[in-house]
Order: sequence, then structure tokens, then C-alpha cells
Amino acid sequence: MQATRSPFSSSIAYILIALFAAALLCPETCCLAWGVAGHSLSNNLAIDCLPDELRPIYQANRAWITRHSIDPDEWRRDNFAAESPRHFVDLDADGPDGARGYPADYWTAVGLLGKAAVDRNGTVPWRIAEYYGKLVRAFRSQDARAVVEISTWLGHYVSDAHVPFHATVSYDGQLTNQRGIHSRFEVGIVEQLIKPSDLQPEAAIVIKEPATAAFEWARASLALCPAILAADKQAILRDADFGINYYTEFGKGARPIAIRRLEQSAQATASLWMSAWIDAGRPARLASVDVHSGEPLEKPTRDPDLQNARPEKPQPK
Repeated sequence: MQATRSPFSSSIAYILIALFAAALLCPETCCLAWGVAGHSLSNNLAIDCLPDELRPIYQANRAWITRHSIDPDEWRRDNFAAESPRHFVDLDADGPDGARGYPADYWTAVGLLGKAAVDRNGTVPWRIAEYYGKLVRAFRSQDARAVVEISTWLGHYVSDAHVPFHATVSYDGQLTNQRGIHSRFEVGIVEQLIKPSDLQPEAAIVIKEPATAAFEWARASLALCPAILAADKQAILRDADFGINYYTEFGKGARPIAIRRLEQSAQATASLWMSAWIDAGRPARLASVDVHSGEPLEKPTRDPDLQNARPEKPQPK
């Protein structure tokens, strides 16, 4: 099974350019994760990682899957207290050694650490497992619209698990006095130094345990933080105003990491899409139609798990 790059249509290029521009105008959303550009690049590339028998339904909905890759970040505005922890997992909350022994089973972790601590540390691995289960059920029912939407949102959470600073308590460099590193790496590097043609698809693989896999992705993310922080320190010596000279220097160490994590994120996303299809019994190929045809591409979505309560919004991570 080989991953092949689909032709990069002008419409998708336009969407990505528009999303990149929106990122510059929407710093609140962008500081939450990869930002608009990174999530869009990852979900778009994931389609090219799929096997031929599964790709058509995703290809037909590429524009929606790319544009709505940031929806879970938008949901935070309405349900911040519940949604926010679903985007990260602080593996080093109990010290550097805690990452190795963090339980992949939610209730085992609760038994060891307490529910409040587990939820405070972040729950993205279990959110990934939850949405994986939803995708399996959507495939079984051959609900094309649900498959497209759940796949899109699952890709967001998978991408978050591949963000280095979504695996550490020092998510914005506060423990090393490097505040702002979150955005400089995940938004600045991606928007200024990475374009779609820099990314290469890798064939999807079967994943048996989504939560366990998500913890592996998060551990790999955490391990990359020191190198990014070191590159940031070196770049600040050259340009403390974070201008072009800063990013030229920072990019030497950080750009290859960002590219690789985006590629790995895309492969992991496609792997879960494919694995869910397999777990559903390999249902017949879904019709290759745009399931949102006739709807404005920008039409907002609603968190399917949204509660009636609208809690006060704390400081975002």
C-alpha cells in the first residue's frame, strides 16, 4: 500500500491561503495549538496518506476537511471548561519521570492520581479514543456525513497530540523564561517557513489501541521540547524583537521538527481513519460526494457534546 499525493487543486490552495490569512487576524485561536495553518496542513495531507479504496470519500470532501480542521478550537468559546483539557496532556505534571509511567487507561490514571488531577493534566489521548469509537460507528452505519465530520475533528485532536508544547506543563516556556514559544513554534514557524509542498505523505498503518498510540505521540512530543527551546534561545540572541532574523535563526533548528511533526500527525490521522474503517468491517466504499454540498463552506459547527451550561472562560492554554 503506497501513499500518493493527490493533485493539489487550486481550490484547496486558495482555502489554505485564506486560512493562513485568517490566522494572522485571529491570534486567540492560533495560540491554542498548531493554529489554523498547521491543522489545515495536517488534515489536508492525511487524505494523501490513505489507501486507494478509502480515499475517494475524503478526496470529495477535502475542502471541508481542511477548512473545518480547527472546529474543536472554535468550540472552546462556548464550552471552555469541558473542551480545553481535551487538547493536551501534561505528561510531566509530576516531574520528568512521570511521562514514562502515565497510564494509558483513563480509570487507571484516575485511581492513581485522582480524577481532578487527571482532568487538569489534560485528556487528549482519551478524546482521540472517544472520537475513534464514534468514527467506527459512523462507518458501520455508512453515514457519509458523520464519517466526514468525525474524521475532521478526530484529525484536530491527533494533531494536538503531535504538538510538543501540548505535552508539558511549561506549555508556553514559562519554566525557562521563554514565554511566547508556544505561538512562535506552532504558528510563526508554520506560517512563515512551511508551505504545503514541504510536506510528504506517508502510508497509513493499522492502529490497534488509539489511546496507547496517542500517549506514544505525546511522549515523542515532550521529548522534542528541549531542542525547540534551545533553538529559541539561540535565535533570541540574534534578534530579541522576534523579527525576520529571529525566525531565520529559529528555523534552522525548529523548522525540521515542525515539518516532521506535521507529517507524522497526518500519517497518524489517516491511520486512525483507516483503522476505524477496518474495525467497522470494511464497509462498501462510500459514495464520493461532497456531503456538505449547497452549504457555505464557512458554516460553523457545534460541539456535539456541548452541555447547556456556559462556564466562565479562564485563561486559555
